[in-house]
Amino acid sequence: MVERVALVMDWHPESIGGVQAHVRDLAYRLKKRGKEVVIISRKVGAGDVRALEEEGHILVKPLMPLDSILVPPDPSSLEDAIRSFRPDVVHSHHIFTLTSLMALKAAHKLGVARLITNHTIQIGYEKEELWRLLSLLLPTRYFLRYAQLVVSVSKAADKLVKAIIDDAVPRRVIPNAVDTDRFRPPEREPEEPVVLFVGRLVYRKGPHVLVRAFKQVSEEVPEAKLVIVGKGSMEPLLRALITKLDLSDKVVLAGAIDEEEKPAYYRSSWIVAVPSILNESFGIVALEGMASGRPVIATRHGGLAEVVEHGRTGLLVKPGDHKELAEALISLLQDENARRRMGLEARRVAEERYSWDVVLDAITGTYGELASRGG
Repeated sequence: MVERVALVMDWHPESIGGVQAHVRDLAYRLKKRGKEVVIISRKVGAGDVRALEEEGHILVKPLMPLDSILVPPDPSSLEDAIRSFRPDVVHSHHIFTLTSLMALKAAHKLGVARLITNHTIQIGYEKEELWRLLSLLLPTRYFLRYAQLVVSVSKAADKLVKAIIDDAVPRRVIPNAVDTDRFRPPEREPEEPVVLFVGRLVYRKGPHVLVRAFKQVSEEVPEAKLVIVGKGSMEPLLRALITKLDLSDKVVLAGAIDEEEKPAYYRSSWIVAVPSILNESFGIVALEGMASGRPVIATRHGGLAEVVEHGRTGLLVKPGDHKELAEALISLLQDENARRRMGLEARRVAEERYSWDVVLDAITGTYGELASRGG
């Protein structure tokens, strides 16, 4: 029986990021099921996302006095953190950061069951020979040998793991989860035709492609609005592009918002757009949109093509193709029956495959399997 779980990552749990959000949610859900949980991390990126219980977090010292993800943790500090909590399972997160990787070796030394979750893909992830060669230069390949299991959030992410370690360590796919109570459909469908984008304003997320597509959308559906939620390095470029395309009255840059506000943005939209170009291992925004009963238009890239089913829960388009994206947006904006049908199906799929209850069953079942084998 697994009662004590240590979740390990390099970033401070009160910092912003997809891995951090997943680990916080996982810790919360495990505690609700009666497990004792500690998050072991570095101080990297400490922010003010959510206050944690003091006893629920252990900081590991860096090898050098510098709070950078490039600086390894002090191995003895990491080992002491695991030993002091006496976990039944060590669950590391992210296969390209040193604290999570080194925790596998420390847990192996201490005889503790251990696994790691891969949350990412990289450029050329599907090119197995390329990554088999590149992995020779990375610490990932060496440390993954200490894992009893490598979990990936999607089949695309698992391809990258296979290229690095092949069958040297057992692998499994367990998807990300969404809070289907928090993200839920609106009681009444919104009247204003809003397309929603949520994410960092960086090249790989494709917000510029969406803005270009919206020029054609505004010509075909003049009443449509685009709401962009998020901050990032591309914001000045996006503002210039919006002005150049004469879309100032059609596109709203809402900036960063509190997590508590996010569900309302989804419920007030007609369509959620996820135009990612690169390195999208899963697409949690697509999942939040689906749980909110919104059809999702996403790119055929990485894990997105696994989460969104073309013609069923949304539409898939070619990455970086603003014309194809515009045509998909226009088709759903003008077809109420298709929007409602896809939105209902998206909600059903989110509940049946991606709710926290379903995903947590898979995670805790895995913990039990590993702990029964012994560390």
